[in-house]
Amino acid sequence: MKLSLILILIMLSFGSSAQDKILPMDESGKYTFLEVAELKAVTKTIMAANVRRFFKANHKSLKLSAEEKDTVFLGKGKMIVQKGLGGIGHPSAEVNYNISVALREGKYRLIMTDFIVTPYERDRYGNFVPVTVSTALEKSPGKLGRAEWEANMAFVFTESRKIADRLKVTMSNTLAEPKTEQKKPATVSTTKW
Repeated sequence: MKLSLILILIMLSFGSSAQDKILPMDESGKYTFLEVAELKAVTKTIMAANVRRFFKANHKSLKLSAEEKDTVFLGKGKMIVQKGLGGIGHPSAEVNYNISVALREGKYRLIMTDFIVTPYERDRYGNFVPVTVSTALEKSPGKLGRAEWEANMAFVFTESRKIADRLKVTMSNTLAEPKTEQKKPATVSTTKW
């Protein structure tokens, strides 16, 4: 009796933790990750350089699309959902999203939205490739795909939190980009040998 009660409590705790990892919806009905952080010690020009440095350091998963007068940086990103335990597994889906970093004096705002999920399938050569059909994360599935949708939602939430944490570390840099010194090529002497 005690064992069954303990198992029920454990199952309920796992169910409640999965519910906590849902992104909030904005006024237009899209799932959006929003974070506003204050940085009093960093000037706006250094923050702009830090945002460029962040996109450059994460060039495999983030692409900077446009800049608007050093105040708004727009980009596109991609997350790969892994199925399996630890490092062993295979990709099950790809999530594309839009990212926006807006700067003001002493603070910045990170917005990640427009999450599009593209499932992966195994091709005839055994490789996992994205299928041609993509769906928005807002499209709630029926009963059959509910568990996979919740797993994707939890993954998007945790990865968005990781991206926000990495951005916060990069943005807290108070130094300007160091200039790399141009080394002059060595002179070649044809008279001495």
